[in-house]
Amino acid sequence: MAELLELPDGAGAVDPAELGFACGLIRLAVVGADGHPLDFSGDAVREAITGALAADPFDPLPADALRPFAPAALAALEAAVPGHPELDRLAPLWRPRLMALAGRQGELTGEEAVILRFEERLRELKRGMAEAEAAGDEDRREALHAKYIEVGTTYAGRLAARGG
Repeated sequence: MAELLELPDGAGAVDPAELGFACGLIRLAVVGADGHPLDFSGDAVREAITGALAADPFDPLPADALRPFAPAALAALEAAVPGHPELDRLAPLWRPRLMALAGRQGELTGEEAVILRFEERLRELKRGMAEAEAAGDEDRREALHAKYIEVGTTYAGRLAARGG
């Protein structure tokens, strides 16, 4: 487990490894494609991630905090792929999300747009489950979990069908 990063206003702490895409985006923007894209141990990377954190334990790195980093991260990704083993594997998932955050949704394929909608729905369900759990509403958490499994299974099938 990586060293936890404190959220603002004493709202808790997060493990950057659990926020792989968001922290990876910031890492790409700060240091480029050198090294492993999921290594958040560098001081400049940790400082940038910490500076972007919101005081929301259910969404500590919201889209608005990531948008300023997206153009540089997308440029670093596009410059490194193909040829960077780790980013070659992550690019099919990360590139569409980076493009959307960078304001380049018009360049997405129809399938990429569908995949992004699935991902957003899964994030909404995950947040709802966490909020229900925090409120002690086990019935709601269970219902959302069942929906999460349903949407996740469909999402996984779409990814498998496109080879991503």
